[in-house]
Amino acid sequence: MSLPNFMCIGATKSGTTTLYDILRQHPDVFIPSYKEPHFFDSPIVFDRGVGWYENTYFRNAKNRRCIGDFTPSYLFEEKAPKRILRTLGKDVKFIIILRNPIDRAYSQYLHSIRDEREDLSFQMALKEESKRIKNYQEDINYLLKLRISYFSQGLYGKMIENYLNIFSKEQFLFILFEEELIGKTEETISKVLNFLEIDSEISLNANIKSNIASKVKYKWIMRFMQKSGFWRGIIRKLIFSLKWRQIIKNKIHRANTRSFKPKPLSKEIRKEIYNNYFLDDIKKLESILGREMNWQE
Repeated sequence: MSLPNFMCIGATKSGTTTLYDILRQHPDVFIPSYKEPHFFDSPIVFDRGVGWYENTYFRNAKNRRCIGDFTPSYLFEEKAPKRILRTLGKDVKFIIILRNPIDRAYSQYLHSIRDEREDLSFQMALKEESKRIKNYQEDINYLLKLRISYFSQGLYGKMIENYLNIFSKEQFLFILFEEELIGKTEETISKVLNFLEIDSEISLNANIKSNIASKVKYKWIMRFMQKSGFWRGIIRKLIFSLKWRQIIKNKIHRANTRSFKPKPLSKEIRKEIYNNYFLDDIKKLESILGREMNWQE
């Protein structure tokens, strides 16, 4: 079977696409052209079975030493670790990129604003988050739940502890987004390759910045892509493969966006968010990793 032996499981909005684009250049690495299969976190997708998962995403992965699944929301889903263990075994390696949780939450919020899926202010969205999530507990609404989980997806200590209850800590590589992936890119990529036990001397283009903050060029295209209706049924008949529908959708989305620099949060707002939502969990994370995060500024 050709199934993943390593995974990048998070965190969302933390540079996982950049790492994905860099690692795909390595001849010993196979990662599907569609970045996020969502097999182990979406209950609807998981029910399709491991045979579907392998045939859809990994059938061309033969003879590669490292086969990867880059789905950053796996870190968030409580059921994912046990599903991974049952499906892939106990020897899977995990890469986790950790970004300042305030910036991560704000980046996700701006993404929702761009896609016209959010009408609350950032602070109000955080305040209402727990209440709103309760409306999306049913399996069919899993992706909707993900979209409004702004601070919940930044509770790294809680989520990592969930994985460490099942897998050994030695199977994890933790990368700090700001300090390592951005500040020491080439050194960090070398560390990743050594962790995966493949050639770290091979030349890769590490000067890649993927999935940066963006705005929509043409809102009518975005709204058309989000609509449901008879045309979706037509597309399913024309393009039978789910993977290819996802790839085409992503290409259209990327072509319809442009980069922009968002307005930064004030120091007062950052301090309030840090203390109200992340302080206790960051202490837990620091205890797990044995290092200070320095995210309070």
